[in-house]
Formats: sequence, structure tokens, C-alpha cells
Amino acid sequence: MDPLYDEDTLGAVRTLKDDAAALAELMALDRRSAIEGWKQSVETRLLPRLMPGFPLVAAICGGGSSGKSTLFNTLAGETVSPTGGRAGINRRMLVSISAAHRHTPGIAEALFDPFGCPPQQMERMDQLTTPGDPLLHYGGGLPKDLALVDTPDFDTGSGGSYQNREMAERSLQAADVLVYIFTNANYNNRDNTDFIARMLTAVGTRKCFLVYRAYPDFTDKEVMEHAATVARNLYGNRSPQHVLGVYRAGEDNRVAAGQRPMTLVPLDPGRPGLMDALAQMDPRQVRGDLHRSLFSDVVRQGQGFLHDARASVDHLSLYLESLGAVQQRCVRDALGHLPMDAVVRRFSEIWQETDPVHVKIMRRTGRVVETPVRLLMRAAKWIGGTRANPDPVPTGGETAAAMEADLVRAAGRLRQAAVDPAVVLELPESDPAAASLGQAVRHLGGKTGVSVHRTDAGMVTFRVPHHPVLKDAQEALRSRNWSAAAEDMLGRQEALLGLTRQLESDLQRLVGEQRERLTTFDQIRQTFSALLNIIPATAAVTYVLHTGDPVGAVGMKVKLAGLFGLNDLYALVAIPATAGMKKADLRQLEALLGPVARAWLTYKLTAIAALFEEMITGSLLQQGRDALDTAARRIASMAKSLEHCGRALEKT
Repeated sequence: MDPLYDEDTLGAVRTLKDDAAALAELMALDRRSAIEGWKQSVETRLLPRLMPGFPLVAAICGGGSSGKSTLFNTLAGETVSPTGGRAGINRRMLVSISAAHRHTPGIAEALFDPFGCPPQQMERMDQLTTPGDPLLHYGGGLPKDLALVDTPDFDTGSGGSYQNREMAERSLQAADVLVYIFTNANYNNRDNTDFIARMLTAVGTRKCFLVYRAYPDFTDKEVMEHAATVARNLYGNRSPQHVLGVYRAGEDNRVAAGQRPMTLVPLDPGRPGLMDALAQMDPRQVRGDLHRSLFSDVVRQGQGFLHDARASVDHLSLYLESLGAVQQRCVRDALGHLPMDAVVRRFSEIWQETDPVHVKIMRRTGRVVETPVRLLMRAAKWIGGTRANPDPVPTGGETAAAMEADLVRAAGRLRQAAVDPAVVLELPESDPAAASLGQAVRHLGGKTGVSVHRTDAGMVTFRVPHHPVLKDAQEALRSRNWSAAAEDMLGRQEALLGLTRQLESDLQRLVGEQRERLTTFDQIRQTFSALLNIIPATAAVTYVLHTGDPVGAVGMKVKLAGLFGLNDLYALVAIPATAGMKKADLRQLEALLGPVARAWLTYKLTAIAALFEEMITGSLLQQGRDALDTAARRIASMAKSLEHCGRALEKT
């Protein structure tokens, strides 16, 4: 059995067709119209013809007043289509099959499936003169393995507004072989032959017979020369292998009036008459050659569509990654002035609640340990103040105003990036994210308008155009009342920056872990209890985020490794009350407070990121991720179907 007729192969073609159409719509591919035409060709020219006993479909086509209906009646052996009169008199397709198929299930339905309507049997010839769905005729003189299709004129009208061309196109796409009839007036009409050529060669290459309705005084040589011109216009230099025969139809008034059938003479004396030539064609053999050509084109074009889909997925992935990188930066900038005094105070309370009994007694009897520490801290602050003249600690109101401004500015930048035609991201070349984005850009090869610009200063700028999949979500974000959204975010700021149950649990855990790490000397434990009690009361603890390790910076450095899946962030925690402390004591304090700062900052960064996604980027990111997930499944299925079809072609 021919592997192209195998049920598994047919299933692969059906799946391939559905996946390609779904991907074109899902990913808003530029070639959606081409994919839709390809899908229609698969549905109308390939799949229906694979059922057993399906007849060879021969379509009679030509320009206005060329004699199509007369030729159709001649081949059918009876007058079933109106002839004579003005051009374009017939406004419907007529399909004629052998009366032997009258009770054969599925044949008529499969013939009409490409037309999108059920078979409707013709009752009167004048039905063909009014627009409507194709009609069916059962002919007594037709061979069982042949179906004839009479098509309406495809050149009635004027340039670009041909009234029957769409209907003619549907009928010609559904044919296995074409019979093209032309006259001396239109044999070199390139508009006509270009249209027929597209039908013959768009997906798979079909063969045809040529019928020249020539004047009696034309010599056979002239007829062949004109026919050769038509053949070249249809197939180019491949015409000898695709034109099955050239027939001459003489001009006769009685034929034009429908009083006698058309006389068809083969110009090659060795060829049979046209009806005999059609009847002798083996449908499965003709269809097999056509199917191999169709399959080859289906696979080739399908591979092109698959490549487009993968490129579109890569573009969308890059856009989401770039937008995510911008969001990470905006989240970081939103927390540029975050006080840590609340979390340090709570950590101190938990620490003191878990002090040994004797330490608690000492605290109740006069804070004997805290007093010298307080004196030390005051001296350190005085010395530091006289020598370094440090900046004054910001007040609570100043910190709150700075936090509010940070949040609004960062949110505004993120919104602008999300609604702009492209995401623009500037990174140091040493940034790991720059390497990842650069590799993705090289993979795309500039097909989607993505660009990269490097500077002498070691910076690289990526410009990633927005993806059409996100057009509706982006437009919805653009039209949203931004002032109201910003007010909403500011209203949630206090709750976002407070302590949570999970953070409370983590602080309890950190206290236990830190106590295990400290030395066993009670004096050291008591000293740190005193320090933790002093710090929240004497200074606002703030921090600044950096994208690289802040070597040489003054303060306590906290590394937030791999947050949000991107490069490491570093927080520089400034504790003004520690100025003048011994380095050993400061290291101990850093070891104690570092994990607290890390937990606090991570929670707050995550909370702000969630807020930004809810209010700004969430719909874009979610729609993009959903599209990527669905596209991945469709692409995998399409690749599997193409692989199966390719193996089937290799076996033919």
C-alpha cells in the first residue's frame, strides 16, 4: 500500500493542518493568510480524495464565451448546462458524476466537502443562471471513475472585480486535472493564464488538457504555436511534462447554438479523443502523482510555517525576559529607602525573649551590661561626629516621603516600558543577563526588529519590539487610569512594608540559628543583647541596592543571590549608630543582622514585585506565558507530524 494512503499518515496531515492554523492564530503570525490558504488546499485537494472509489475530478475552465458549457455537455453526453447568449450566463458550479454513484454513500458528500455545502441535485437548467451553491447532476453517460465540473467564467467583470472568480477558484482547487478551453481572442491573456497557473501550481502541481476553439482557416501549426504559448504561461519550461494533450475544437454556429456537440480533434495523431483520454486515466495513479507533489509541498510549506512559529515563540520569550529584567530593576528602585528599624526591633525583642534566665535577671536589676555599651556607643558617635561629620539620620517623615517617591517613580517607569512599542534595556556587558539576552538575539537573527548596541563604556543596550500576541493586553494597560492605579499602590504601601506571619516565623528561626553560632561566653551574649536593644532606638537602619558587589562601600553588605532568577543583588545596609565600633564587634553584629536584613529585603522585594505584576505587568506576562505554553505543545505536535509525513514521502 502506498504510504501516502496510510491512515496514520492521513492523521498526521490532519494534525499538521490543525496545528499550523492554531499557531498562526495564537502567535499572530505574519503569514496567517498564507497558512489559511495552505490549510484550505490540504482540506479540499488532499484529504477528501483519499477515500476508496473516489472518482477523478476534471474541471472545465476558461474565460467568458470560450465554450466551457458546450464542452461540458459534449463530454457529459447530454445537454445539462445552458449554452449561448452573453458571457457569464452560468453563475454556479455544476458537478456531474455517473448515475452508478447515485446510491454510493459518501461520494457526493466528499465531492462537495471542499465547497462547504451539502450536495444539492439540480432540478432545472435555469438554476445555474442564478447565484448559489454548486449543484449535482447524475449522468447516465459518464464513466464511474470520472466526475466533471463545469465552472463559471472567471474573467467576467473588470480588473480586480471579477464576479465569479472566488467560486471558480474553489472549484479549480478541488480538481485533480483541468481542461482549459481558450480562443484566439484570449489565448495570450496573461490575467487568465496567471490565474489558472496559480490554481495548478500553488500547492502540488496538477496536469491539464488544452482545448483551442480555433477558426477553420487556422493551420494546425498555428494552433500548436498558440497552445505552446498558453502552456508556457501556465507551467513555464516544465510545460511538456504537465500538458497531457492539445485538442482542436472547430468553430461552428450549430455547436454554439447547442444543436450539436463540439468536435474535438487531438493535434497529436497518436492520442485518443479527450473523453477517452479522461476515461483511461487511473484515478489512484493520477492522484498518487498529485499526492506526492501535494505532500512534498505540504511538508515543505509546513516546515516553513513551523520555522516561523518557532521564531515567533523566541521573540515572545525574549520580550518577556526583557520586560522581566526591567521589572526587576524597577522593583529594586522602588525600595531605595527602606527603613529596617521595625524588623531589627522585632528581632531584638525575640532575641531578648529567648535570653537565658540569668541574663533576663541582670536586665531587670539595672541593665548592668547595657550601660557600658551605651556609654561606648555615645562616645563612638561623638568621636565619629567630630571627625567625619556624618549625615544626619533622616526623620520618619522624610523616609516615608522618599519611599513614596521611589515607589511612584519605579512603577511609572515599568508601566512606560510595558506600553512602549519596544522594551529598551541597558546593561553592563559583564552582567550575566546581558549574555543571556545576547544569545537570544543572535538566535533570532534580527528577523523581528530586535537590535543590540554596544558602547565603548562597556554597556550594551537591547531593544526588543513588543510581540503582536500581547497587543490587546498592552492596549488595555495603556487605556487604564494610571493615576488611580498609582494611588491604589500607595494605599497598599504601609501594609506591604509591615511584618508578616511568615517573616515572624523566619525571625524566630533566625534567632535560634544565630544563638547556636555565637560563642558560649555569657558576656558576649549579653553584649549583643544590649546592642540589639540600642540600635532600633538610636538610628534609622536603611539600605541601598546594587547590581554588583559594592566593594569598599561603608556599611553592612547583604547578598541576595539569584533573586527573581536573574543576577545577584547586593544590599548595603547603613547603621549610623555603629560608627566607631571595633571591627571585631562590627563583624559580630554583621553576622547577627545579616540574615535578618536578607530575609527582610527578600520579603519586601517579592511583595513589591507581586504588586507591580498585579497592577502593571501581570496581564502581559500571564498572557505571554500562556501563549508560550500552548505554542510549545502545538509546535511539538507539528514537528512530530512533519517527521511522519517526511518518512512517508521517503518510502514512495
